[in-house]
Amino acid sequence: MNALFLALAVAAAGAPPPAAAQAEPAATAPLALEQALDLARANPRLAQAQASVMQARGQVGIARSGFLPAGSAGAKAGWTASTLGARPSSVLYDTYNASITLNQTLWDFGRTLGAYMAARDQERAARAGVDAAWNAVELNVRTAYYTVLATEALVAVADQTVASYQRQLDLARGKFEVGQRPRFDVTTADVNLQQSLMSQITAHDDVLLTRIALSQAVGQDVSKRTLQLPTVPQDIDLDVPRLMAEATASRPDLMAAELQISAADQNLSAAKSAWYPILGVSASYLWNNSRYPVAGGLPAPDSNSWNVLGTITWPFLNGGADMGRVEVQSGVLASAGASRDLLLLQVRTDVEQAVTTVKEARALRTVARRLVSQAKENLELAEGRYQAGIGTIIDVTISQTSFTSAQAQEVKTAFDLASAWAQLQFAIGR
Repeated sequence: MNALFLALAVAAAGAPPPAAAQAEPAATAPLALEQALDLARANPRLAQAQASVMQARGQVGIARSGFLPAGSAGAKAGWTASTLGARPSSVLYDTYNASITLNQTLWDFGRTLGAYMAARDQERAARAGVDAAWNAVELNVRTAYYTVLATEALVAVADQTVASYQRQLDLARGKFEVGQRPRFDVTTADVNLQQSLMSQITAHDDVLLTRIALSQAVGQDVSKRTLQLPTVPQDIDLDVPRLMAEATASRPDLMAAELQISAADQNLSAAKSAWYPILGVSASYLWNNSRYPVAGGLPAPDSNSWNVLGTITWPFLNGGADMGRVEVQSGVLASAGASRDLLLLQVRTDVEQAVTTVKEARALRTVARRLVSQAKENLELAEGRYQAGIGTIIDVTISQTSFTSAQAQEVKTAFDLASAWAQLQFAIGR
């Protein structure tokens, strides 16, 4: 039986008719691959990546604040007394004052600009990280989805094998009872049946385990949902140079690596600017009011003052800390470049391995289909010879084992091709 049709039959076996599907609970409704991918949008891994974007966006806001004026305001209120003069007094007099100050950096030779540009690149890298996280989640979901379908198809193979061995046992018993076959044939057929039952149990358990893995990949429980066989493209582009060019332009992790290099370069520029002075302007206003008496016993008048000053600050001596920061950022830049180069090598490896895997899966699927056809014909011949009394139970056992193995291989190669295609999509960043 063709593995894809077999998997489709397995998926359709548990699917309700369209009229009943509307009333079916969401927990058990059919789940297409695209629906599984939509559900995976809520995967905690993506939420973690989004949180990194939020943090990076906050750092951009912090860096941007260096372009804007900084202001502060203060006020004081209290009492004043004097014990000076010829006639000291302990009388308390009300005193009030308030001030406001504004400072604006005009030019710091790239400190603020470098920090802002670096923070902006870090935010863009974090956004690319979200895309990279989604690509990884999508690959996991696709692979887990195909694996569930493969294990369900293997259950169908196991069920067919059990039914076949049961028929062989019934035939051996019938021939033994009429004296045409020895007891050995019955016990051999029974042993084969029990072994196939054990394989059937293992196949059913594998479905449960792969469904658990699918739920983990999606990020929520979908273990009871009936899966539907997706369509796998047959005309897959396997030209490595063209795929490599697409991967270089599209892989989000590679984009993030380039942005990390840019951010490190901006931070290095900002660190070097610490050797230069900072030019700015400062403005302040002061209001003071006191009821303390002055000449003639009258309270002091209000006093107001303001000023606007140009400023220059030059931190020319800090024990070599600026040189240390430059060295640190130089190391960060070199490390980011090396990481990008390593990632480029990994991208090429991913693309080439994915292409090789797709080619291998295609070739194996073709051979597996032919093997199933031949093994099925061989089993039919062995069963016919045994029923006619000219074959042995050993011949039937060997033929049945070969047919079961061939069916399993066909299922495996069919879904290996689907998984290899998903891996290729991930490798090129689609």
